[in-house]
Amino acid sequence: MSEDETNPLRAELDEALAQRDATRRELGDLRAWLCRELGILSREPGPEEQDFRSVASDEEIVAAVARLRAEIDALKQPTDGTDLRWSRIDYLILEGRRIQALQSIRDKFGGGIAEALDLLNNRSMRLRQDRPEDFITGT
Repeated sequence: MSEDETNPLRAELDEALAQRDATRRELGDLRAWLCRELGILSREPGPEEQDFRSVASDEEIVAAVARLRAEIDALKQPTDGTDLRWSRIDYLILEGRRIQALQSIRDKFGGGIAEALDLLNNRSMRLRQDRPEDFITGT
């Protein structure tokens, strides 16, 4: 190959390498941010009595997210003896997603639209009385 042919190839390779390096930096920044937000940054001793923070592995990050998700799911479970079928529906009602809540009521309990709408309205009123602070503003 002549030098004229290798220059465009070299330029293309350099561009690909630069993009790869930029992506690696972005992923590193994302990992560091996730570790900070999840509280899993670890401190390691360094030279001259300096502490270094190290980023957790991908597996540790995924495990921390899974634990957090399990905690959130546990918090969504009703503690007042409510039928568990209402848990997801309550979440939809509190978010103001009435159409999805209506469909979920029909899926979980059967019946027609009129019956489901009555259940939805009664449940909404009960939630507004019991948990007014949980409603998303504007719903």
